[in-house]
Amino acid sequence: MAIRALFFPITREKTRIAKATKNASGDNEGGMVVEEEVDDSEDILADMSDALPRFKPVVLAALARDADAYDSVASGKLDDDELLLAGEITILKEVGSLIPSWDITMMNAMMECLMKTGIISSMAITKWALSEHGNDDGSSNGNICNSWWKYVSLAFRNTIRDACSRFEDSKTDVGFGIGMIVDNEGQNDVDPAETAAQGLDEALKSAIPILKYVTDRVCQVIVASTAEKKIPLDSADLSEGMKCLMRALLFHFNSLVLDDSGVLSISNIQKGFASMDANGEKLGLQCQAAMSSSEGEQGKRLLQSLSLSLEKML
Repeated sequence: MAIRALFFPITREKTRIAKATKNASGDNEGGMVVEEEVDDSEDILADMSDALPRFKPVVLAALARDADAYDSVASGKLDDDELLLAGEITILKEVGSLIPSWDITMMNAMMECLMKTGIISSMAITKWALSEHGNDDGSSNGNICNSWWKYVSLAFRNTIRDACSRFEDSKTDVGFGIGMIVDNEGQNDVDPAETAAQGLDEALKSAIPILKYVTDRVCQVIVASTAEKKIPLDSADLSEGMKCLMRALLFHFNSLVLDDSGVLSISNIQKGFASMDANGEKLGLQCQAAMSSSEGEQGKRLLQSLSLSLEKML
């Protein structure tokens, strides 16, 4: 209810556009064209981007209340983190039902704003995009979001950016969130390579859990396909989307972690993935392991192709 109330301007605009479309097509009663006054000064995207940070306490309070209500009737079934994540995914489902499917700009902007304000986590975006929790009809795989990898790419960018920001803040934090001014003369004692490597390590620790989850989830859905002759579109979308996501992930590391000093290079990033068992070879092995459980021949072919692509890309 809190999300519906907060996103009411978008719902109102969706209704207005639907009426305008019906009016323009002459489908209204009597075939009469009804002129509707529109406030040209209103900017829904700007208004919503401003409202979300201001109403963050309301949304979080409602989320906590729902978690307490669930925990009181199903105590012990889910821990606090799982309850919070489930609540965040519910918020995303509600937002996805309120924003028109054709308004990609609005959807991307709202996802970005929800993550920046700390209402939604990057993992929640990822699980929502890949429909881990299924649909209301009980289907296990759910409906994978159109362009799912673009939403996961946003999640990667957000979590890497936050990790870099936290690392920068920690260098000047003397405790209890109190920062201090660093004397420039002391910078000569700091090894730039070591500092850069530490920042990269923090970024990797934040991104790799999402990467491993995505790989597992993609394999899980492809494995369930029983197609023998024709490649199913949803499985092909997951396979190709995974390749696009890997390119996006490397781009985010290159743009957010590497700097112009040349201290770090793309090879350092690749070595970092390897040190955490998340390089192309390890991810490829996940795909190959899933092949033995594939129910259809086309699923096996897609997993084999994805395995080879991941090995080459990372």
